[in-house]
Amino acid sequence: MKSTFVMSIVGPDIPGSIKSIAETTRGAGGEWTTSKVMRLDGQLSAMMKVVIESEREDELKSTLKSAFSGLQFFFSDAVSRRDAATKSISLVVDCKDRPGLTKDINTILTNLDLVVENMECNRAHVSSIGEAVFTAKVSLSVPEDVTGEAVADEIEALSDDVRVSVL
Repeated sequence: MKSTFVMSIVGPDIPGSIKSIAETTRGAGGEWTTSKVMRLDGQLSAMMKVVIESEREDELKSTLKSAFSGLQFFFSDAVSRRDAATKSISLVVDCKDRPGLTKDINTILTNLDLVVENMECNRAHVSSIGEAVFTAKVSLSVPEDVTGEAVADEIEALSDDVRVSVL
């Protein structure tokens, strides 16, 4: 019987660590069905959905923790969201930066009961206009009857300078 779990990894970004973790997983008979890896300022954060024979799960987890002692591993049960039909939409949000902007966007998405699959925010100072600008790339899982344009309208209502592109 197969077991499925989500593995989260946090720690220093050591070259080749993700490749080695993948090889260790494969060596134990497991596979990653989905993975997301992020690197920032010398740090690594990654999540993988792992499928492995149930009787080998504990052995794999123990091996990973001991072989990669400089990294922190967290394991949780995989939960499948199959209650309603959903689709994915992607948005890009552009506007002047201000305190609390990311929180306001997240509040809107939470109030709409949408699932944020990925959200990458960047801020940059633009010397030619003398202000900081904000850009967010957002991937959402939404009910079939929700349109990207409707979500964009909600976010654009934050202020006059917010522009949302539906990809």
